[in-house]
Parts: sequence; structure tokens; C-alpha cells
Amino acid sequence: MMEEESSLSSDSSSESDYSENEGKKEQPRKRKMTTQRYSRQSLEKLIEDKSSLPVTCGDKEGSLFIEKFNNSEKCILSEDQWFKPSEFEKFGGKEKSRKWKTSILCDGIPLQKLIEDKLISCPVFKKRRIKHEKSESRESSPVASRLRETKRNSSESSYESGTRRRTKARKKLVSSSSESEGRDSVHYENNDINNNSEDDDDDEIDITMFQSPTLPVTCGSVTGTLYKKRFAKGHCGKCIRTEDLWLTPEDFLRLGKQDGIWRKDIVAHKTTLGKLLMRRVLELHAVNCDCNVCEELNQTNDDDCYVCDSYEEVVCCDECPRAFHPQCHLPAAVDIDSGIQWSCTFCMMKTFKGSNQKTRQEVLNSPLSQYKLHCQYLLLYLLHEWTAEPCTKVLDKESKCKADGIRLNLQNDNYQTVGEFVKDIENIFQHGNSKRDNVFNRMEHLFKKEFVTIFKLL
Repeated sequence: MMEEESSLSSDSSSESDYSENEGKKEQPRKRKMTTQRYSRQSLEKLIEDKSSLPVTCGDKEGSLFIEKFNNSEKCILSEDQWFKPSEFEKFGGKEKSRKWKTSILCDGIPLQKLIEDKLISCPVFKKRRIKHEKSESRESSPVASRLRETKRNSSESSYESGTRRRTKARKKLVSSSSESEGRDSVHYENNDINNNSEDDDDDEIDITMFQSPTLPVTCGSVTGTLYKKRFAKGHCGKCIRTEDLWLTPEDFLRLGKQDGIWRKDIVAHKTTLGKLLMRRVLELHAVNCDCNVCEELNQTNDDDCYVCDSYEEVVCCDECPRAFHPQCHLPAAVDIDSGIQWSCTFCMMKTFKGSNQKTRQEVLNSPLSQYKLHCQYLLLYLLHEWTAEPCTKVLDKESKCKADGIRLNLQNDNYQTVGEFVKDIENIFQHGNSKRDNVFNRMEHLFKKEFVTIFKLL
């Protein structure tokens, strides 16, 4: 009898254990979070004396520029695009995390760790709001919005008819030379209305995107760069630089669209120039303005040196918009008569008729005297690329000294073969890659690509 009771009790205990285990299985198991430890010395060594840090997020790689990061600007350069940390997190496919400090890694270490150890700052990235969102009220009802739309359309039609009457009267009074200015002002008045309606659709603009002295612009499939300091009016002030020309906004418009309005159809960072005028990012000059831009309407060359990007007395190429300091150009542009046309090395390369195609090794073994123009072009190409913003912050004194040494050796004919010249260039890239700067990787890629192009390698 005792044996039966013991067996029953054991069965009941096993059943209770089973029910408890079943209950446990229904609950999800909690994973233990493991934190990886990093020594202070290894973190300090990672960022010491560096202006940029290699970062990753998901499958994307980039360079984080510390100075821009500290100023809460777009600070991560990846695939030739600038991102804020939150934008780079989304670009890397980690937008669901919504915590860029842990999603973005530097050499496998989250930025959160670098911030906690006070090795980098913790700036606040916010979008600047231009217009406040409209609060919901009875006025935002569909009936009220239709009434407002009807009223706005009627006021616009009456405004436009008044504008046409004023335009016809103005055409009778002004000469043919001032008619274009009249058309320009009519465009401006009409576009003020259109821009107001556009602002209602998009009430936010990131002003930091337009603080640079230059803006990338597009019109249709045509691309260019708008220089703010040369902007004057639509029909004058050659302020947009393409690869081969300086153009006014109206000239640039005609390249992209035959019929259009430059304030509407020329776009910078997905924002029309008309909207930038409304935001005072760009400002139209007065009709009677006598500034240098308005006086030199036919300025067809750059203001700054194409190599060092600084302003002084420059020599202008007669075939392209480029300008150079005499000593910056290769060969040096000295003793040039003003009455004689002068072509820069870039234009000379365009008209150069190459010989038979060769392999890379055959070119490297060739005497430099045979390809001196090619080497001068390659060095000028690199020096120009180094003046771009990411490179100027990364290029250290040692790299600049090496570049100056290559220029001097090239001028003094110290290189015997093309290979010797290329080896010195590659030493600069190796020096930069040892510091783990992605900008040098990009420059090395550009150099190899241009090398293949100009030598027409097999």
C-alpha cells in the first residue's frame, strides 16, 4: 500500500513538473546582453591626430569628418554624398534602429562608446524649421480649404491680368535693351505666387545645405555649379560653371529646356532657384547696380586658380574657363604675350593625337620625355582634386611636401621613365592609406582611372 502511494506521489510530482516546464516554454527566453570592452588606450590610438574616421553602417562605408561632426553639419562622406549621422543610418539600411550612435561603427566600435569616453563630442543634429506647421482647426476642414483655394485662384487671375496690363504699358516706354529686364521682373512677380504655393507643400528646408559658396544645379539632364558671388540676374552675371563654359541662368536654362523659366526649372538640392531667392540664399542685383559682377558681364574664365583655388593675378586659358597662377600651371605659364592665344595643359591633352595603344607596363617603361604632357596633366588633375573640401581637411603637410617634390622633379626633368613618376604618386597614396583615410582610396581610384583613359591602355 505504501509503495502504491509513493508511486502515485511521484507521478503527480512529475505531472506538476511537466506542467511547469510547459508554462516556461510559453514564455520567451531572455538573452543575456554581452558588452564588449575596449581599452582607453586603444580608443585614443584609433582617433589620435585624425581629421576623419572610417565608419560603417550596415553594408555602407564612409568617412566621418570630426570638425563637421562637432559643428552639427553633414559630416559623413559616402559614395560621393554627404550625410548627417541619422541619414547615414538610413542609407545603411539601419533606419529601424533609430539610434545612430550604436548603429554607426568606427573600426567595429560604436560611436556611443567614443562619446561616452569623451573622445568625440555629442552634437545635436536638428533640422531648421522655416515655417511652422499649421494647427488643425475648423479652418483646416475640406470645405474651408476649397473656399480658400477659390479665393486664391481669383486673386491670382486678377493679379496676373494686372501684371499683363503693366507689362504692355512698360513695353511702350522702354527700349529693346531693357525689355529683357522687364520680362525678367514679370517672371519674378509670377514666380512669387508659385513659390508661395510650393512652400505650402514643403514647409521645411535644411538651410545648412545652402551655406556653401557654390551649389550643384541641374536643369533637365544638364548639370553645373552655381557660384553665389557671381550671381546677379537671370540674363546677366555668368554664375553657373559647366565643364566647358560659364553661363547665365537663362543660358543654362536653354541647354536643359527650350521653353521654361529659370527660377522654376533650375534646381539645387531639389529646391528651385526661385525658392532660394525667397529664402535670401540668392539675391538679385538692382537694375542700376555697378558692382564688378554686373560690370563684367562677359567674364568667361574662373576667378580663382584651378590648381590651388586661391585668388591673385591669374593667366586665363583662351579655350576653356580655367585660370592658373603662372607657377601653378605645368609647364609654368610665364612670359606669355597678351596678344597671343594660350591653351592650358588640359586643352592640349584634348587635341593630342596619341600613338599606338600599349600595355600599362610598356607605358611605365617608356621614357618620360615621350609622355611629359601626359604626366603634367595627371599631376595637375590630382592637385585640382586635392583642393576639394574633403581632401583639404585630410591632406597633411607630409603629403603636400611630396606633391611639391613631384612637381619640382617634373619641371627639372629629373624623372627618366614614366614608372618613376607614377611610383612617387603612389607613395602619397600609401602614406594616406596607412592613416586609414578613405579620401586617399578615392584619389587613388581616380588616378588609376584617369591613367588608363589618357594613355588608352590595352
